[in-house]
Amino acid sequence: MAKTFRLGARLPYPITILDFLKSPGEDVVKRKPILRFTYKFKRKIGDPSRDEEHEIEETGVAEWDCPAEGTLKEWRVKLGQTLERDQDLVVIEETCSHEIQYAGLCAICGKDMKEVNYVTDSLDTERATVAMVHDNLALTVSTTQAARAEMQLQRRLLKDRKLSLVVDLDQTIIHACIDPTVGEWQRDPSNPNYDAVKDVRSFQLDDGPRDGPRGTSGCWYYIKMRPGLAEFLERIHKMFELHVYTMGTRAYAVNIAKIVDPTQKLFGNRIISRDENESITAKSLQRLFPASTNMAVVIDDRADVWPKDGSNLIKVTPYDFFTGIGDINSSFLPKREDILKPSPPPEPKQPNGESSSNAPQPNATDTAGAKLEHARAVANGDENALLQLQAEEQERRLEKQLKDRPLLHLQEELDREDEEAEKKSAENGDNGDSNANGDSESPSHQRHKLLRDDDRELIYIEKHLTNLHHAFYEEYDERVAEHRRDAVPDVGWTLSGLKSQVLKGTKIVLSGLVPLNVDVRKVEVGMQAMAFGASLRTRVNPDITHLVISSSRPRTQKVRQAARIPSIKIVNQSWLLDSIVQWERLDETPYLIEVHPADRTVETPVDGGGSPPHPRIKIIHPDRQLFEDDFNEEAEDGDGEHSGDEDEDDEDDDYEDRYGAMPNFEDGERSPVEDLEGMEWGDLDKELEEFIGSDMDDSDFESTQGTDLGGGTDTESEEPNKRKRKFGEEDDDESTGSALAKKQRIAKARTTGLRNVKNATDEEDPEGSGLPTPIHTNDEEDGGREATSATLGGSKENEEVGEEDDDDFADLEAELEAELQAESEKG
Repeated sequence: MAKTFRLGARLPYPITILDFLKSPGEDVVKRKPILRFTYKFKRKIGDPSRDEEHEIEETGVAEWDCPAEGTLKEWRVKLGQTLERDQDLVVIEETCSHEIQYAGLCAICGKDMKEVNYVTDSLDTERATVAMVHDNLALTVSTTQAARAEMQLQRRLLKDRKLSLVVDLDQTIIHACIDPTVGEWQRDPSNPNYDAVKDVRSFQLDDGPRDGPRGTSGCWYYIKMRPGLAEFLERIHKMFELHVYTMGTRAYAVNIAKIVDPTQKLFGNRIISRDENESITAKSLQRLFPASTNMAVVIDDRADVWPKDGSNLIKVTPYDFFTGIGDINSSFLPKREDILKPSPPPEPKQPNGESSSNAPQPNATDTAGAKLEHARAVANGDENALLQLQAEEQERRLEKQLKDRPLLHLQEELDREDEEAEKKSAENGDNGDSNANGDSESPSHQRHKLLRDDDRELIYIEKHLTNLHHAFYEEYDERVAEHRRDAVPDVGWTLSGLKSQVLKGTKIVLSGLVPLNVDVRKVEVGMQAMAFGASLRTRVNPDITHLVISSSRPRTQKVRQAARIPSIKIVNQSWLLDSIVQWERLDETPYLIEVHPADRTVETPVDGGGSPPHPRIKIIHPDRQLFEDDFNEEAEDGDGEHSGDEDEDDEDDDYEDRYGAMPNFEDGERSPVEDLEGMEWGDLDKELEEFIGSDMDDSDFESTQGTDLGGGTDTESEEPNKRKRKFGEEDDDESTGSALAKKQRIAKARTTGLRNVKNATDEEDPEGSGLPTPIHTNDEEDGGREATSATLGGSKENEEVGEEDDDDFADLEAELEAELQAESEKG
């Protein structure tokens, strides 16, 4: 292969070509001179001690050594030509182009590609940088060789009418765990999970924690294949050439391939593990197809690990057979962000008997520490340190699974619930249900099973892959018929086109699904919805077609707004999830949310009309994940002001401060509300209690009980006898209260806001306290003061007389209304 060589930047330019030592057609040898040139230089002569030193210019002669072996094909310069800078010099047909290398040696000629000498401008290892084989990074080829190989692969696939399918393992086509409980259940036919685990396969590796006494050979891995996997792969193999791409170790991947494909007919040796992956946190199709990914498709349960190949990805619902285990290789991947979690069933238990509250929770301390170390390693760019941290975290997780045995504990919890149900049934005299033959079935035969084997995901995946294959070759045939040069279409574009038709025409608002201050278009649920053709909106208005809400939070502000618009379908998150999984806009009827009757009649303005409700302040526990409608019910789920909608920028600008109550902070300024996060509220309550108590005597405090503190809020108050009284509960001590207290209760029930108004002309409080008390509020005019004084006098007389009956309330109310009427006439 002919290669052009340059002069190099280290020569003393300008230079003049003096002589060619080799002519075209002659053989050249590496590090032997083939060119002679002259150059100018200056040197000093004379005696510097006598100040007779001066500088003269001289002409030097030098030779240029050949950097490669082969045959000289062409000179790119001429004799006598003066060259001012580096440029192309000679074309040499090399004896070996070193396009295929293995472990730093040329696989063709055997020379060391890492050799460095004075004629070397770059290492020869840079000639072959593409890893073309699945199982070995040491074997590399040049980009030219890679493109040539891919063209051959492409022609072969087109001839066979196939595409390339890259398959993930964990939670895509299999689920793995190392809990030894699985092996015990396989040996116990009486266990309720026996039918589900009887076909679980297992193998032993020496690269994990020991699950037996010291000296045992290794850790047992239990592998459950997704239902229908063998048939799925057999049919898909006729349309796709299959590859395995996993973040598990090489030994792990090979052993699973032996279970899934024992004859090596499906995958062969086309397996990439994390040991051969070029990245320690992400996957890339370029690792398999460096020249072109136009015919490559991926199925994976994780979309976030394919940052560059999202258009080629078909996302699979994670296969979670071993309840609570998850992906045992997830420590080598970023933190998982699932698209959506299905709507939980209405029963306390799930259909398989699993109780969601019993799912094992990770150790918060270990997780936080691991995340911190992970972030530091990434920030420092130290991949070796990060890989070490990931391996250590993987080891901790596996050891914890062996020690805790989560499957056993979850099943024991279900058994305890069954025993309690059996006891209750026995106490009620229930002898059990009768079967079809009239025999009584023992409760022991009704044990709930933890594991279920009813997954149907591969049915949908096969359908999607078949449709994609058909659409690709239909377009390919059309291009060939038109004699187009780009006859091979991009399968990524074809896949995106199919997805975009699923939810086309829908305008969706999300509620309760995205955390506070998160742009809905940048999270998994938003990106998936838009990829399938949905148009995301952040406001409820008559143009919206669907409001997708979290079934755990069915009464948000957006639900109340959408309930007033009959055309909007209010559905739970499972409708969106199932539509995406099945690539079909499903009927909304089974997913409709039953709206609370109060939400259909509440005066909640819809965008574009009505007066906005008053803003409210809500105190939320700092450890709780915040949603937008927790903070302000006008904006929810990160799809409010902070998420932004390019189509509604003007509307957002008007909405941000529609109440005129939001302060404007300059750069660097903070809201005083932010300072409340670290406030010790308990200390403040004590301080406020001491302050109020210093200005109130016992009679004042007693008169306060059962009035402002008792009936004005929805919280309980403590009376002098320590008895709790709730809102709406009649006051047993009402007969002993003063008439003033009764008037105050009546006045507090009124909707007027004049009770706490203090006029500028009022006299100063002689005690200097600006706090209103239940006895006197300083908000009346002179006439009002006289009326109040008379009332106070009447109150004392009434206290002396004794308790009054309930008929006095009507008189007191009429008297108070008369006083207020007189006061308003004077004003």
